[in-house]
Amino acid sequence: MITTGVVVKVEDEKAYVHIARNTACENCGACHFDEKTLNMQVTAVNHAGAKVGDQVELSMENVNFFRASFFLYGIPLITLLVGLFSGIYLFQSMGLKLYDVYAILLGLAFMAVTYIILRMNKDKFADNKRYMSVITGIKHHGELPVI
Repeated sequence: MITTGVVVKVEDEKAYVHIARNTACENCGACHFDEKTLNMQVTAVNHAGAKVGDQVELSMENVNFFRASFFLYGIPLITLLVGLFSGIYLFQSMGLKLYDVYAILLGLAFMAVTYIILRMNKDKFADNKRYMSVITGIKHHGELPVI
């Protein structure tokens, strides 16, 4: 996954880059969408030495992109299904008439707990360089206004 953006802040080995909204990553959670400017802010590893105002090229390995997507979507889906099927078995064996409704509620509760746990640990994921984009090159030095 490759995109371009403008560096708005540099901090140690990290750069904060505004990129145009991209449908491939708009809901992954690693980007912070700004509704006023229609940009997202991405934290990127700054091995290229980019400075504020530089237009840079960002990339993220597909393996890491899919791994992050699995954490955000796959694990909650799995817990939803585990809660649903275990609920069906449990509530049907208890003889409840509306066992399917209770099973759906249990599945949703499992999924909600998973999202809460992921949300509580979001800083650990955000600081992990494995899930950050990497600045692979500088297209223009300081020629663009910071958005």
